Amino acid sequence: SSGINAEYGEKYDIEQNVFSVSSSSSNIELQDLLKNLLDIAESEIEFLFRVENEILSSPLRKFCESANFSGEAELVIEYQEKRRVPEDSDVVSLDDWVGGVSLTDSHCYAGLYNGQISVVSGNGANKTYEIHNKPIKSIAVIKKYIESGSQKDLVVTGSLDQNLCYASVDDSSCSILYSLKGHTETVTCCSVSPSKEQIVSGSWDTHLKVWSTSLSEPGDGEQRNKRKKGDSAQSALLRTPLLTLGGHTQAITGACWKDNSQIITSSMDMSVKIWDTQMMTCGKTIAINSSLQCVDWSERSQLIATGSSDKYIRLFDPRGASGTVVDRTLIGHNLWVSCIKWSPNSEVELVSGSYDGQTLLWDIRSPKSYLNVISKQEDKVMCCDWNANNRIASGGADSKLHLTNI
Repeated sequence: SSGINAEYGEKYDIEQNVFSVSSSSSNIELQDLLKNLLDIAESEIEFLFRVENEILSSPLRKFCESANFSGEAELVIEYQEKRRVPEDSDVVSLDDWVGGVSLTDSHCYAGLYNGQISVVSGNGANKTYEIHNKPIKSIAVIKKYIESGSQKDLVVTGSLDQNLCYASVDDSSCSILYSLKGHTETVTCCSVSPSKEQIVSGSWDTHLKVWSTSLSEPGDGEQRNKRKKGDSAQSALLRTPLLTLGGHTQAITGACWKDNSQIITSSMDMSVKIWDTQMMTCGKTIAINSSLQCVDWSERSQLIATGSSDKYIRLFDPRGASGTVVDRTLIGHNLWVSCIKWSPNSEVELVSGSYDGQTLLWDIRSPKSYLNVISKQEDKVMCCDWNANNRIASGGADSKLHLTNI
């Protein structure tokens, strides 16, 4: 048997104590022990148990064997309330595959393969607008914007047509403000800086480009004057990139901001790169033995998460030399991991979507088992997002948008 020092400092707290339990004890026995100590009758409440910051998913004996832990020593076990199984998703049927999603507090924006964006409001109302003439592969909300006394969202989309569109959108109208031109292949990803002042985009052309989100740039006035004179029938103004960086040898599949001057990219060339936009260089390259499909950065945990074609999620700590090795691998999907998003509220939770049709919720302290299935779709999942209200959106090849509160 092992002594257990159970400790927890939140809703369900017990006085710190030492208990003797059998090494064959599993999660079930620990649940019973804790519920008896807490005098909890509710059967729906469950707990997760952590040993050395890893969630216990097997009997204590197996952990002790793998960690070379003495059976007579004191073992510290921490516990937390397990997330309840998520509510049933709200499912919105759309007109085509969903290539990208972006959540705000009140809306979900979906980029579709027919070139439209769909704006889904909190009451389920759905409005679509023509943006591109080819499939949209990515979408991001930049910030809120007041136009003619009404509040709108500024949104950027990336498409198979090699361009990005910068638009002003609300429930009843959409105006394309700028056409961002510079890529020579499909724009696969786009992301907005923490300051909301810049956009980064990645492409099949292997380059990343940085763009301004300003609504007043040098040259805008001249373009508008020409259009007043009838020199152009286009309504959107053209915008060129502030910066272009190259270094990947195959398509860039994901891009996110680490801070206002550093960008993280994933690529099919089996690498993650961290770029410095001020120095205009790649500061670090992390080599991986699989083609990467997506990447995201957690400001809370300071970890990079990637999804790859070998069905695994890998976590990296970019600080120091350890940034060149895998910090942790999450195992649970059966096919390509196509999208990934860290929780904005937790340093240990993330959500992932896969070609296996599942959107999964993870606690990174449980690398061999996901917490919950957020949604099951009829075809591959291609995009996901998570907002500060703990609402998760996912979409893909079944042309349905799944919205889940957790």
